[in-house]
Amino acid sequence: MWYKLSVFFCFTALFCFSCKENKKAAPVEITSKTTPPSLELIWETDSLLTTCESVLYDKKLDIAYVSNIHNDPWKKDDNGFISTINSKGEILELKWIEGLSAPKGMGMYNGKLYVNDIDDLVEIDIEKRTILNKYTIEGDPQLNDITVSPDGIVYSSGSNSNAVYKLEKGEISVVATDSSGRLNGLLWQKEALYFLNFKTQNFGTLDLKTQTFKTLNPDIGQGDGIVRLENGDFITSSWEGQLFYIHAKDWSKSPLLDTREQGIYAADIDYIPETQTLLVPTFFHNRVMAYKLNFE
Repeated sequence: MWYKLSVFFCFTALFCFSCKENKKAAPVEITSKTTPPSLELIWETDSLLTTCESVLYDKKLDIAYVSNIHNDPWKKDDNGFISTINSKGEILELKWIEGLSAPKGMGMYNGKLYVNDIDDLVEIDIEKRTILNKYTIEGDPQLNDITVSPDGIVYSSGSNSNAVYKLEKGEISVVATDSSGRLNGLLWQKEALYFLNFKTQNFGTLDLKTQTFKTLNPDIGQGDGIVRLENGDFITSSWEGQLFYIHAKDWSKSPLLDTREQGIYAADIDYIPETQTLLVPTFFHNRVMAYKLNFE
């Protein structure tokens, strides 16, 4: 996310997000290289979602949460917020939760929404719409993405600290560190924790037992969000405005979308397997855009 900071402040000075529960789809055995789907834009929200960084679908309520940085992405200004939208792209509540500064990646577990907010991992009671806890991490970690394991361990990436943290039983600890770039996207899967590095452009795995990082593809752009499809393949987003299909058979990539010339960004994505819908928050474009995946 350092380059996110750089881009943002270039306009003024220097600028720079299932299991995320809904980012995890049950993979099947991979037997051959799959033909990537085509993307069909089916809706987009109004442009009231100011600097929207992450989107997370809640299957139980059939809504999606959207984190809005609003202004400075790394400043404690208390003007960031979480919105809710429905499955048609209509904004239900623009400021469903307020009192955050620059919210980014999100994850869910057991009725709680977890949100990264600069140096706080924020725990929200979804039903009560109340902030329950803020777990502060010292040292300016610049917290970015979140993923949650099936047993409720919340993993969080620090883009400035290049560390992966975990929240377990109310305690924060460091899982592993990688000094090579700026960690961003995370996705828990049974075999490993998948990651994206915004600076080095690596897509790879973190072995939680050995705390070792392994690169699977070194060229996925300014990596931001990861989702896994029903067939075991992945889609990743590059913040500047690209989407890539990652073939799990050999870790090669195929381009799906490139909106850089239109100035439409692609931040921390999510996927709805029931409808094969990809949700893309567009950062400065201030919208969430939904694409239907059409396989031949």
